[in-house]
Amino acid sequence: MSANPDTLEGRLLAQRKVIARLVAAVEGPAGDELREYIRDRSHMSAAEEDPGAVPGEGLSIEGALADEMHHIAEAAEAHRKAT
Repeated sequence: MSANPDTLEGRLLAQRKVIARLVAAVEGPAGDELREYIRDRSHMSAAEEDPGAVPGEGLSIEGALADEMHHIAEAAEAHRKAT
């Protein structure tokens, strides 16, 4: 099944919403550990960044991964505050 960019974006957003609700719903130490895991991966560490480097495919993937973790963390936190 082939997907166009709009379809892929819609799927990603749906998955993000479901994941954020699941993350928000996990209580206790396991939930805290999960949210910390996501927060820790929601930014690239200084060791991964090289200001003089030309971004390559690997860096693009790492940046996108960190960005998505950030979005999931924000959505989970917003859901936890709303409930």
